[in-house]
Amino acid sequence: MTHKEFKLTVKNEILEDAGYERKAVHYQIGDVVTVDEVTFKFLQAGSPIQRYTQEGWFTFDKNDFENEVAVTTITVDYSIRKLGQRKQK
Repeated sequence: MTHKEFKLTVKNEILEDAGYERKAVHYQIGDVVTVDEVTFKFLQAGSPIQRYTQEGWFTFDKNDFENEVAVTTITVDYSIRKLGQRKQK
């Protein structure tokens, strides 16, 4: 099984909206946000992403991040091995 993680660096502050007059900073400039491949493809297509928190929600799009993205590809292999134990008589 292989999956990719995309690490995006925040270029513009991403604010959390809790329904009050003031918005709280959820991600500051320079923070790194890790997303999966599906979310990354939505961002590439120009779609805004909305995430919910305990207090409210925040929305971000590709313009909130630096253009260069670090990608980590993770491969997981599952197998079964024998310890080599001898049968007891």
